[in-house]
Amino acid sequence: MKFLRLFFPLLFCGASLVACHEKKTNDNVHIRMEDLAGWNRKEYSLSSRKIREAIEQSRTRRPRMYADSYVRDYYASHAPFLWITRSGIDERADTLLGRLRQEVQAGIPESAFHIAEIQENLARIRTLDFDKRHDINTVYGETEYLLTQALARYACGQRFGYVRPETALNRLEKTDTTENAPFRQLYAIRTEHADKAFFHQVLAAQKDGDMGRFLQSLHPDNALYHSFVRAYRQAQSPERRRKAAANIERCRWRTPRPEGKYVWVNLAGACLRAVDEKEGLALDMKICIGSPGQKTPMLHSQIERVDMNPYWNIPYSIVKREIAPRHAGDEAYFSRNRYRILDKETGEELPPAKVTAAMLTSGNYRVRQDNGDGNSLGRLIFRFPNDFSIFLHDTNNKRAFQRRDRAISHGCIRVEKPLELAVFLLDDPDDRTVDRIREAIGLPRLDGTRPETPDGGPQPVKTGVQRFKPPVPLFIEYYTLYPLSGDSWEEYPDPYGYDEVLLKNLEGL
Repeated sequence: MKFLRLFFPLLFCGASLVACHEKKTNDNVHIRMEDLAGWNRKEYSLSSRKIREAIEQSRTRRPRMYADSYVRDYYASHAPFLWITRSGIDERADTLLGRLRQEVQAGIPESAFHIAEIQENLARIRTLDFDKRHDINTVYGETEYLLTQALARYACGQRFGYVRPETALNRLEKTDTTENAPFRQLYAIRTEHADKAFFHQVLAAQKDGDMGRFLQSLHPDNALYHSFVRAYRQAQSPERRRKAAANIERCRWRTPRPEGKYVWVNLAGACLRAVDEKEGLALDMKICIGSPGQKTPMLHSQIERVDMNPYWNIPYSIVKREIAPRHAGDEAYFSRNRYRILDKETGEELPPAKVTAAMLTSGNYRVRQDNGDGNSLGRLIFRFPNDFSIFLHDTNNKRAFQRRDRAISHGCIRVEKPLELAVFLLDDPDDRTVDRIREAIGLPRLDGTRPETPDGGPQPVKTGVQRFKPPVPLFIEYYTLYPLSGDSWEEYPDPYGYDEVLLKNLEGL
């Protein structure tokens, strides 16, 4: 495609467009026929080749968002211009700018969309304000590229999030201190992402469709998103505004949302809510989560069953890091904690005095805690598929729920009301099933009676499994701000520092 070296019709139409566009703000902009004679000059000469050179220079800008790669690829192929027309710059640039300004009011910095640069360039184009430093071809080329990049960023960001959570959160810390250690996976939620097909959909809306309507359709359609946007705009302090901005971004991520009967865990709030929308029921409780050094990962799964009186097979990471170097050979320690050392291959139990630290770290032995009273997992454990060997479980340390800071576990989630949760998750909580669970954990039946033993002694520790049919969806997420009834909000700390990670990424766009 070749532009005319002297583009008289473009400038004439462009000037007319300016006169119409700026009529409301500047009544002194008039184009007279005698003025046109002065436009037949080199500085008003448009060249397709020079515009392409300016676009190529813009392509060297360092990518700051994943959407930038699609824009760079588009212009690398010398694809048609999207914004440059025979009338100057397509008026849909103003539609786009209006949308971009709204998003600035929802936590995205103005610089992410090049708003100031685009406005300055549009003003130069519409007032023919060109010079050696800002020649016409450079301004047109920059404007073409920046508008497309702003459109791609807005569309991808609104539809899928400006920050990719896997990229931002799964490269924060390594599993150990060795040089080639893998990064710890902290975000394991299935999340939709923009791809080339979506980018082509964006281009199609810009070229042929109703771009304004398309841009409006990109907003998340959940009420939580709009609540956070209102909180951002109504915030009275920079701290509240920043907290709202981080949580708005979380709402942009396209992930499965809770509905029906489910369990929702908010790691930042160290709280759990079980919900049955059909029955109009909810159960709330405190939880303890992984410490900052043993973060509980974000994930979605399904609670399949509750196990009664579980043994605790201590994770190898804890054995290697805590037990082997400090307590190998210490019989009193193992007896006090009711730990047993078992050969993985034969199942044989070994006396602690004969087991060295090297043996414990060899991977050939398992350290297991007896079940029943005093077990670190408590009397009930809720199991769900995941790649991290974490669970929801009871605890023998009930006082931990009185702490303000409850980020204290090795990664599992301790629940304050395990029995109530087990009953809540039952599809049909009949008395017989409930009594079975109560008896297993040493509580009387619902009618107050207890089963008798032949010798009149205490009940033996019973193990058992109660499956939930169907399995109950589980959502382990992270929100540092959450709406309550009315216009009130619950504000939580940022125990894992994720807010600052997201804000740093957003501010760097």
